[in-house]
Amino acid sequence: MENVCENKEVNLKKIFLDKVQDESPEMYKQINDFKAMIRIEKMLGNRYSISFLLDLFFGFENSVINLDAVMHEVKFLEGTEPESHTKEQSEFKRPPLKGLWHKHYMDVSISGLAQNVKNALNNYSIPYFEQRIMDAKKSGEEQYVTAEDVPHIVNDLVT
Repeated sequence: MENVCENKEVNLKKIFLDKVQDESPEMYKQINDFKAMIRIEKMLGNRYSISFLLDLFFGFENSVINLDAVMHEVKFLEGTEPESHTKEQSEFKRPPLKGLWHKHYMDVSISGLAQNVKNALNNYSIPYFEQRIMDAKKSGEEQYVTAEDVPHIVNDLVT
């Protein structure tokens, strides 16, 4: 009886890009031009996923990622950049990502700053502002944010 669970290497990049080439030659050309522009195959050979490539491509096309920042960290991991701008990479420990690595990149764009502020607000809130709200509730009087409050609130936001 034939073993149908036999491990066979599947080249998802080729399968996906062949399908794109058949269905959208213009998109295929754009993706290949992008690959050439960022020199991903020169840098990584075949050691990248189609998902990574498409995340880069669509993120760049839609101006939602800082491509230079991402590629800087990739180059650092490959040993062609002397330093990283973020914390050390770490290996995923549990399936399905076990064996893959996680690496941050520094996004200094306005949208990156906005996302970081949003994440911080979700995780830490604004302690000064929350204290002012509690004080107003305790006193039973209506209070307003004043110009003197702004530096304290901004400090909480950025630290």
